Amino acid sequence: MAASTQYRLLLFDITGEHRPVAKFVSSTPFHTVHVGERFDDTGWDRLNGIGIIASSEKPVRYTVHSIKHLISKENDVLIVSYCLNLEPYHGGSSPVWKD
Repeated sequence: MAASTQYRLLLFDITGEHRPVAKFVSSTPFHTVHVGERFDDTGWDRLNGIGIIASSEKPVRYTVHSIKHLISKENDVLIVSYCLNLEPYHGGSSPVWKD
């Protein structure tokens, strides 16, 4: 029997201790992201009991600094992790997104 696959998107804020700040899990792959792209927190539930620190009205903005892919196996489940290293972005939003 073939192993099932789980996809994980792990977000790291590289300004601190470089630990994951958010984790999302899916049964389908996440969209491709490229270094330099903007990545905004509009209300994720942060790990380690930090909770939600942003909202649609007051996003915390980042750019993608670097990306790492990890593939492992846990109890007959193939884990495909997409790790995004994020650095703070202090500029405004694009007019397209209506800052």
